[in-house]
Amino acid sequence: MGSSKRCAFFILFCLVLPLLQTPLASAKPNLNPNEFTIFQENGLVFDETLSLNGSSNYPLANSNWFLINLTVESLDVLASGPLSNVMAVGEGKWDWSLDLNVTTYNCTCGFLISADSSNRPHSIQRGSTEDSLIVYIGLTNHQPYILPFRTVDHDLKMALYMISNEDLVLNVPLVLPIDNSNDSFIHLEVCSAAHLFCLDEMIVFDDYSTLQVGRELSLVFEREHLNLSDGYWMYSITIVDALLRSSNTEYFMILIDQNIPDVTLTCDLVGTSVQNSSVEMVPNLITVEEHAPISFSASVTDGYSGRDNILSWTLMLPDGSRRALLPHEQVSDTLVSLQPDLAGVWILDLLVRDSAGWLVHSSIEFEVLNLAPVLQLELDSFVVTEGSLVTLIDGETWEINGSKSFDTGNDDTDLLYSWYVNGDAYMTGTTTLNSSDFSEPGTYVLRLIVEDNDGATSEVNFEVLISGAASSDSSNAQTLFISVSVLIVLVASVGFLLRSTRRHANQTTVPKWIVNDSPNDFEGDNDS
Repeated sequence: MGSSKRCAFFILFCLVLPLLQTPLASAKPNLNPNEFTIFQENGLVFDETLSLNGSSNYPLANSNWFLINLTVESLDVLASGPLSNVMAVGEGKWDWSLDLNVTTYNCTCGFLISADSSNRPHSIQRGSTEDSLIVYIGLTNHQPYILPFRTVDHDLKMALYMISNEDLVLNVPLVLPIDNSNDSFIHLEVCSAAHLFCLDEMIVFDDYSTLQVGRELSLVFEREHLNLSDGYWMYSITIVDALLRSSNTEYFMILIDQNIPDVTLTCDLVGTSVQNSSVEMVPNLITVEEHAPISFSASVTDGYSGRDNILSWTLMLPDGSRRALLPHEQVSDTLVSLQPDLAGVWILDLLVRDSAGWLVHSSIEFEVLNLAPVLQLELDSFVVTEGSLVTLIDGETWEINGSKSFDTGNDDTDLLYSWYVNGDAYMTGTTTLNSSDFSEPGTYVLRLIVEDNDGATSEVNFEVLISGAASSDSSNAQTLFISVSVLIVLVASVGFLLRSTRRHANQTTVPKWIVNDSPNDFEGDNDS
């Protein structure tokens, strides 16, 4: 058994030992992504030798370079190979260079480097050459080349631009040979789009102007001259240079939104709505009782599909404070459900921001009606109601209790109890009256008023009859009558007994002679 334990400990030690010997630094993630730099700029012309160099922050041991022909639709790979001329120049920094004989090529080419050792990049297609270096090799097939339009949000598959309250100046990422700065001719087509797809056929678009300085080309879209409605529009662009050499075709999107959205607020209670207004309120104020549910919905129309509106709801309470909606109050972006607990006028505000940044503020008012307290007054198990007559006896212990009165949750703890006796204020702040509060018998007119913190009241009026002196005299008379009656009965009984005794004492007793007929006795008497 001991041998088995030693074997198990030895195996466990062998498994843990490599972990203890591993440097802790190797467990740290690499926070710096691979960065690769080419020192040359786009548009250089090479007729014999392609000479390029650059740097990186990773070793490039498994990296390959590729020269791709961009003038054909298939994007053929003309040449490729490993980066062999790499030199470490510092901690985490490497320089590289490449000299390639290109005398047999004539093309508009893209040069790129792949970080793996494959013989072909994982993906070579239109739009994937954004990070390539565009070079012109040889003497022919040098055409303008439009780089993919860069998008601010890299998660988008196509660059999106916007026209709202300002004109749009769009820089075209155009590459021309360094020695060629002739004017270019632009061809634009447009279609209504949704989800990066055209909803109809593309048509020629001419509502723009161009601005070209040297090899820099810009498109100017003037919002006042656009004959397009609000919405998403997809554009295709092709450029022809002065030698009638046509470029590739690239695409970009423009969102046109020159109008504020239409916002309608609707209340579910009465179907009342407010549209695009921050001051105009509904003709009849919406009313709801405390803690009663009320819902509001918003309808936002921007004139086109695919919009991205942001809705922000806030509440202004009757005391002037403002707060955002609670999580359980906002059912969805366009629907809220409330249970207001504070009496007064509330204001529900909605701020809508559409895709173009237009802001619309709408408000709707509603009044929360305060509920009066529900008064409940009891004497033991007897419920005292309006006009009741309560008969009590002086000297007994009793209590008239109003503590079971209630109100809505926000008012229930602040109820004020006021007692009036015979029209005069008697006591405030207590829920009960008891026998010790009344020192004398008599008839009392009582009133209890219960008031909440909003001033709403409920009351009950009743009478209390306390029987005192009259009840005591009657009891004494009854006791006296019983005592006298008992005394008379006793006197009569004693008299009857005395009379009977005297009558027996006055009677004379006469002896009776008894005649004995027995002969023996008779004879005996004679002898004597």
